[in-house]
Formats: sequence, structure tokens, C-alpha cells
Amino acid sequence: MKKLLLTVLLPVIFFSCLRTAQEPEPTPHDLKMEWWRDAKFGMFIHWGPYALWGGEYHGHRQRRGGAEWIMNRCKIPVEEYSRMAAGFNPSNYDPERWVLMAKAAGMKYIVMTSKHHDGFAMFKSEASAFNVVDHSAYNRDVVAMLADACRRHDMKLGFYYSQAQDWTNPGGSTARKEMHEGWANPDSVRIDAYTAVHRGSWDSAQQTATMDEYIEKVSLPQVRELLTNYGDIAVIWWDTPVGMTDEYAARFAAELERYPQVIQNDRLKRPNYPGDYKTPEGLVPKPEDIEGVDWETCMNIGSSWGYKSWEENWKPAEVIIRNLITIAARGGNYLLNVGPDPDGIIPPEAVERLEAVGRWMDVNGEAIHGTRRSGIYPDWGECIRKDGRKRTTLYLAVFDWPEDGLLHFECGYPASKATLLQTGRRLPLRSDGTALAIEVPRDMPDTVATVIRLELKDRLPAQQIVSNTEKTFRIMDL
Repeated sequence: MKKLLLTVLLPVIFFSCLRTAQEPEPTPHDLKMEWWRDAKFGMFIHWGPYALWGGEYHGHRQRRGGAEWIMNRCKIPVEEYSRMAAGFNPSNYDPERWVLMAKAAGMKYIVMTSKHHDGFAMFKSEASAFNVVDHSAYNRDVVAMLADACRRHDMKLGFYYSQAQDWTNPGGSTARKEMHEGWANPDSVRIDAYTAVHRGSWDSAQQTATMDEYIEKVSLPQVRELLTNYGDIAVIWWDTPVGMTDEYAARFAAELERYPQVIQNDRLKRPNYPGDYKTPEGLVPKPEDIEGVDWETCMNIGSSWGYKSWEENWKPAEVIIRNLITIAARGGNYLLNVGPDPDGIIPPEAVERLEAVGRWMDVNGEAIHGTRRSGIYPDWGECIRKDGRKRTTLYLAVFDWPEDGLLHFECGYPASKATLLQTGRRLPLRSDGTALAIEVPRDMPDTVATVIRLELKDRLPAQQIVSNTEKTFRIMDL
């Protein structure tokens, strides 16, 4: 009688295991995407001479957007920006430290800005002298050094490349930003009028070539250099396709056809070049918005992609960890950004958070890596799926711990075993048809997210991922 009363009176947390389609044979696209789907967690690195400004222009704090946009938003003349970039000399740049930091956090790949919109290449380029080897005091190929470190530590490497926007090499496109987004320039009215007439450009030096010339002489040759000079590249991360046409995009697509193993995002040119995965920015999308597609959320640890000297809005480690869990539960990847300072040092606040994520991943990483979306959305946390050869395991990441010590839910498949992932302690599991209940400790073992490993008796049918849909996500700085 006492046992019956407990079953009736205790609050119940339910979920449903949904059956999926019959498992298909993997396609060439599936095989290409397999490592990426397994990885789940990567490091984004925004770094370039914009770090020298740190989000401030002659005592004026940039009013809006990431600090990597300072040249555009503050309308820094090309000659002035180039002069500052020549002093770029990150004497403490240690790519091995970066790679080991990413690895310790549980990250499986790194994507670095090889050229951002300012046009400065962080690699040796024959297509433009505005690069870290030929136009900086550092005089070394930053990208090559990172590529070597990634190879040494079995870390996948991808390159962010701004294929359309370029504010220094003539002919590159420019997203128009009004002067009020930068600083209170007394000449704002004239500058805004000028940029309105000149498609966003604020300096006549930017207009001495056509975009067609820029694509042929700078952008496309630099992409070839990245693909051929740095070993086995895993990802090309396009961005802000301002001024891109289908004809321009076709030239890049033809080049990438020579490298079928390279994964591309969906920002080369919209909508006709959808790439391999969707890119929600700064948010975790709703399940219905990413159903059946590959996707990756890129997000800052702070509020700026590039280094901002006055950064204060650092995300707590708990938020980052729960974001990672939710993204994995919905079948996506989490590309978490750091912005090193001018000397090559990742800010200590970012390091502290990565270390906290790493400690959680040391215990719970198996609930993230190699997993797939579950299609199950409990109100107490997240449910992540992993398929073995013979059976499926569900990882129940509990954010809101039941005060009564029982986790109840309904499941359409029989379960055989439940354990607390943190300690390996076996948890009593009751089953009554489709109703399951797990006895859990009264106190939540990990207040950020406690994971319960639930082994099912069978392997669930595989889920179908469609290569692409027309769904796109807004690029924040456009």
C-alpha cells in the first residue's frame, strides 16, 4: 500500500521515445559529415589586427557590434588601418597552447579567421601583400603555425574566410553601417551621405577596382592558397556574402569541388548555395527550425567576436555547458568563440570558462561526443541519443532535479539499466509497461547538469538527415 501511494502521489516527469524511419545506407554526404556530426563542440577564433584597437578608436568606444568591425563602424581610413596593422606583433602567440586548451575543453575542431572583413590575411599570400608575413612586424605565418599544432594534437582545422567583404583590398564589398554605430564623429552627416552613394565604402582607396577584379585577383586565389598550402583542411566557413552573385559563387563552388572532403557552411551565397549545414548565430534554435538538417550554433563567450578591451559580459560556465547540452540534444554543433588580445593571449575570463567546461566534459563527455538528436524534449532538462551497434543509450541531462527523488517518464521502448554518469552508481529502475521511474539521489550531484545514462534494450531505427532545406538564419552583422 505504501509503495502504491508513492507511485500515485509523487510528481511525474514524462517523455516519449519516438520511432524513426528505417535505417538507410549512408550516402557519400553522410560519410563526409560523420566526423563533424560526432564532434559536437568546436572553438571559433576571431583574431587579427583589429585586436590592436580593442574596440576603441582614439578614446571612443565602438558603440555597436563586435570589435572586429571597428574599421567599418568607426570609418577608419585604409591608410591609417594599414599603418596600425603593420605594428601587429603577437610575441606571445602560442598555437599549441590554444589547441591544448580547446582539447581540454572537449572541443574536436578549430575554425580560425584566416581573413576577416578588414582584408588582412593571417597567412602568407601571393594575392595580396596585406598579410601577416609581408605587412606586420610579426613576419610569420600564423595560420601555418596553427595548422602544425592541430596536426600534432589530432585536432581538425577549419578556416573562416570573408569571401565578399574586404575593406582594404580594392573592389571588396562593404556592408554599409551608419556613423552612429561607431562614435560621435562631428562629420557624421557627410560620411553617411558618402557611404550611401558609394555602396558602404567610406574611403576612395576602396573603390579603385571592381568586385569582379577583387574576386579574381584576391579572394579566389586566397581560397586556393588556404586549400593547398596547409594540409588536410576540414571546414571552410564563409561569411557575410555582401555583393555576392550566383556567378561569383559558382567560381568558388567549382574550386571546392576539387576538395570533396571539405565541409562548407551556408553563407557562400544565399539561397542558391546552401552548403552542408545551417548557421544559427548567437542562439540555440527551436527544434522545429532545425528538424532533419545539420546545423551549428556559433556563439561568443563574451559579447564580441574580436578582442574587446572593455569586455564585461562574459557568459557563465553554467550557461555555456547547458547550451552545449541543448545543442547536442537537438542534433547540432556548438562553435564557441574566443577573441585573443593583440599579444596572442586568450583573455583569462574566457580561459576560466573553458576550464570549467572541460571539467564537466571530463565526467560527461560521452553524453555529448558521438551523439545525435533524440526528438525528445522533457521539461526538466534535455535528452540526448547515442546509437551503439546493438542498442541505443539515452543520456538524460537533468537541469531541474526532482525533489522527491524519483524521475518518472513514459517510453515506447524497454530500458535495461540506468546509471549516474558522474559516479557509475546504478540507479533502481522501475517499469510498468511504457511507464518508467528512476530512483535518484535526494540531492542533485552536479547542480549545473546531472546526467543519467539510460540503456535501452534495443537499437532504435536511424534518423534521416536531409541535406538541406530553404531555412536560413540571420547573420547578425548584416
